[in-house]
Amino acid sequence: MKANVIHGDFNPCGGAERLSLTTMQALLERGIDFDLTTLKSPDITKLENSYGKNLVSVMKNIKKINVINIIEELQKQQQQKKDHEDYNYDVTINTNGDAAPYYHPSFSKDNVITYCHFPSTKYHIESENIEYLKTDLGMTERSNNFSEINDHKYINNPKNYKTILQFSRRKEYFEILKYGYWNLMKNSTVITNSEFSRREIVNALGLDNIYVLSPPIDIETFRNVALMTNEDDETNDIILVISRIAPHKKIENAIKLAKILKDNNIGKGMKIVGNLYYYFFDFYSEIKQMVLDLGLNDYITFEINASLEKLLSIIRQSRVYFHPMIGEHFGMAVLEAMAAGLIPVVPNQGGVTEFVPQKYQFNTIEHAAEIIRNIFNHLPKRERIELHNDIDKFSNSHYIEGFHSILNELLYRRRRI
Repeated sequence: MKANVIHGDFNPCGGAERLSLTTMQALLERGIDFDLTTLKSPDITKLENSYGKNLVSVMKNIKKINVINIIEELQKQQQQKKDHEDYNYDVTINTNGDAAPYYHPSFSKDNVITYCHFPSTKYHIESENIEYLKTDLGMTERSNNFSEINDHKYINNPKNYKTILQFSRRKEYFEILKYGYWNLMKNSTVITNSEFSRREIVNALGLDNIYVLSPPIDIETFRNVALMTNEDDETNDIILVISRIAPHKKIENAIKLAKILKDNNIGKGMKIVGNLYYYFFDFYSEIKQMVLDLGLNDYITFEINASLEKLLSIIRQSRVYFHPMIGEHFGMAVLEAMAAGLIPVVPNQGGVTEFVPQKYQFNTIEHAAEIIRNIFNHLPKRERIELHNDIDKFSNSHYIEGFHSILNELLYRRRRI
C-alpha cells in the first residue's frame, strides 16, 4: 500500500505542520510507504529547530517529494486532461486541506482523508482574498504578476516554488480553487480538531459525518517542564504568549493587555514566542512599532523562531499563558502551556473553551487583565494548573491511535465495494 501526504508548506512551523509530521509517523507505524506532495520543499533545519530532531526524523522515510503548482494541477484536472491512471496512490491524506485544496477525479470518501482545521478557504474564495494566495499558496504580487519570492536568507531554494501567476487572472484562479476545494471536501473523509470547528464546517459546507480528532500535543515533553520546576526555582511572574507572527493571530490583543498590566504594575513582563515567516515581515514591524508607541519596550520581549529548547526554558520562567486570538479553532499552544503547568487565560469563544476551565476564560482584554491580577495576587507563587488524566487524550499516541481507527474504517469500506 502506498499513500500520498499532501501539505501546502511545512516552513511556517505551526500546529498544522506538527500534525502532518505526526500523521506521517502514524503511517510509518502501519508500515505504509508514503510520498509527500507540497507547494514548497521543506526546510529540514528550520523544522528541527521548531519541533526537535526526533519528530522531524520521520521525513527521512518519505519516498518522493512532489513540489507542484496547485493552480496548474487543478486546471488540468478541471479540463479532464488527466485520467485516474496517472494517480498511483492507494490512499491520500491531506493534512491541511484549506491551505492546499488539491483534488483528483479519483478521490472519494473511501480513499482520501482530509484534515480540515477550519473551513477558511471557502471564505477566502468567496471574498477573492489576495492574502490567501500570498500566504497559503506562496505567491507574491510584483507589478502585474504573482511570482516567487527570492529572499535567499530565508528560503534555501526559491526555485522550489512552482507558482508564478498573473495578477490579472486572479478571478480565474479563485474559480479553479473553488473547483478543487469543494470537490476535495465533498469527496473525502473529513476530520477536524474540535466540536467548534465541526459545527463551522457543517454550517459552511453542509457536510455530515465529520470526525473530531484532537491534534497531537507532545504532552510528555511539556509535562516534564512542570516536573523539573521545583520550589527552589524562581518564577519571574512572566506572561507568556505562543503564537505565529501573523495578522489573524491577533497579537495586538496581547500588546493591549500588556499596556493594562504594566500601568497597573501587574507581572514582571510579557514574552511573545513565535515563528515568523517571510511574508509577515511588515506585520512584525508594525507590532514592534505598536510596542514602542505604547512605551512597552521594557515590558514586552519577542522571541522569534525560538528553538524548542529555548521555548521550554521560557516556559519555566513563566506563570501565566495568554492566548490573544478570539475564535481559535483549537489552540495547540494552549494545551502545551497547560501541560507544563502554566495557568491559561483564553477568550471565551472557540475551540479552547472545550478544555480550559471557565474561570480562566475572558470576554474583554480588561477582563483578561483582571483574571491575571487575581492569579498573581491570590494564588501561591508556585501553584500551577491541575491537570486531570484526560489531558492524555491530546497526546501524540492518542492522535495516532485515532487516526489508525479512521484509516481502518476507510479501508474496510473500500474492501466492501
